[in-house]
Amino acid sequence: MTFKEYIFESFKNIVVFDFEYKQTNGNNPQPVCCTFKELKTGKQETHWYVGENHKWPYEISETLWICHNAVAEVSCMLELGLERPDRVWDTMVQDKKLNLGIENRFNLLACCERFGIETITEAQKNMFRDMIIDNYPNYTKEQQHKIKEYNVSDVVENEKLFLGQVSLFGKRQPVFKTTLSQAIFHGAAQAVIARIERNGIPLNYELYDDMEKYFPQIKAQEIEELKKVADIYVGDKWNNKKFAAFLNKLGLLRNWPRTKTGQPAQDDRTLYRYSSKYPIIQQIREAKFIIGAKNLKGYCVGKDKRSRAPLKLFGQITGRTNVSTAINPFGAPRRMRNIIGTTKDKLIVYADWKSQEAVIQGALSNDVNIKAAIATGDPYLFTAKKAKAIPQDAVRKDYEVERDLYKQTYLAIGYGQTAIGLKAKLDISESEASYLLSNLKRIYPTYFKWIDGHIKFSVVRGFFETKYGWRFYVSDKEKMNPRTLMNWPLQSHGSEILRRALIDLDNRNFEISMPVHDAVLIHIDRKGAREKIETIKTIMSEAAFKVIGTHIKVDTKLITHAFRQEEPHQERWNILYEKLLKAKKEVA
Repeated sequence: MTFKEYIFESFKNIVVFDFEYKQTNGNNPQPVCCTFKELKTGKQETHWYVGENHKWPYEISETLWICHNAVAEVSCMLELGLERPDRVWDTMVQDKKLNLGIENRFNLLACCERFGIETITEAQKNMFRDMIIDNYPNYTKEQQHKIKEYNVSDVVENEKLFLGQVSLFGKRQPVFKTTLSQAIFHGAAQAVIARIERNGIPLNYELYDDMEKYFPQIKAQEIEELKKVADIYVGDKWNNKKFAAFLNKLGLLRNWPRTKTGQPAQDDRTLYRYSSKYPIIQQIREAKFIIGAKNLKGYCVGKDKRSRAPLKLFGQITGRTNVSTAINPFGAPRRMRNIIGTTKDKLIVYADWKSQEAVIQGALSNDVNIKAAIATGDPYLFTAKKAKAIPQDAVRKDYEVERDLYKQTYLAIGYGQTAIGLKAKLDISESEASYLLSNLKRIYPTYFKWIDGHIKFSVVRGFFETKYGWRFYVSDKEKMNPRTLMNWPLQSHGSEILRRALIDLDNRNFEISMPVHDAVLIHIDRKGAREKIETIKTIMSEAAFKVIGTHIKVDTKLITHAFRQEEPHQERWNILYEKLLKAKKEVA
């Protein structure tokens, strides 16, 4: 039996489908048409949805749904009031599993090109997309005909791509049941992301509106105030040459950390390192925070006052979610998370896996000392004690500095950081950094032995792979990058845990607003909140067990009205908020 035959025997229907749709920032898609091709019978039909009401032709639960970028396609299904499919083969994701590390383009045309499949040109595709967007919903008969033809061409191309992938998987991975289940798992995760994007992040809309109105004024005033002590900005843009000249004037330029391009580093961590010694650097840091706080014009906010930004679940080589920080209030920079809010009937739960990467390190390497460290509830304090940097009966509140030192060192080992890198990160001497790293290698020898062996095996084999089949091929370039190689097993398994949790949470009808690496934002009813929170913890902990064979403790934080951050992030937001109130008062 071939892999194709195995798939055809496993499902009642196997359907390749593709939507054309219009979507505006912050809002859900508006389906225009959809073409279906049933692979067992060869039957093909196109449904037009603008001003018409077509019945969905297949049972959702009995069908294997084949599409390219399932997030977009399932979003359209949800907009039509259909249930979320849980059996999805996403040809984009599967092509990444076949080529990630070798290739970096995964749109339909690029994927087809790798299989020698004839397609329309990129220019033609862009022309059709513009036609769909610019003329919605008033299409001429000729435009409607052309859009349908374009829609059919996508399905024809993706059918060939699917069959090509099936053939290749059949040759490379002869365990068909496992290969199919892995593909469906990753496809289901994409389908859940469609639902999450649809849910969106609830905002404190009054605050959002005020920021829209008054932030330009705040920004301009802050730049003028900063110019009195440091002339760094040109207009409203940070200027590296002016910053370098300023540092040179202070006598700091020679030893100031540099970026890869040779420019003086201007990131918040670097400024923070020097802020205690140089009050003017602290002043620049705070001004830069205010000036750099997001102008929310870029946020994708829908008519229902929810933020919706594209989530690329497989956006990085580890399979981690790639969240655009420019348009997402829960992206990497913490400064604008306070814009998130809820209503009197709802709560927001911020749930995160505690010490996730450390637990994964222990589970994958079977290092008993890492497991012991996790069991204490504070692996970083445990590490400091093992290093004899603090007394064995020490408590965290009395040794925060020492604990943080070993925390940063512990986290650094997961990224293959060298003594030189750790020196720059912690602002210590290279010998001190070497000493810290050698202590970690002494305390956790099994882990270092395992990761070294794992890297060597994967490089010889040619790829890294998770239990759930996410794969990354090691290029010659990556062979020279130990940071990528050391961190890949940790981040990739963390990503698989997240995907497993998202599917299981969605199956239990939880309203997920946002996934970010090792955390999930969930919107719940206040009624029965305690029970729901315990269920969330259980589901997320079980997800870890399913992936790595070890439970991970889940911490939760309740947002009852507006998002409040841990210090010092909240303190910095409060400064911005005071300026907002002042600007609002001045206008009034």
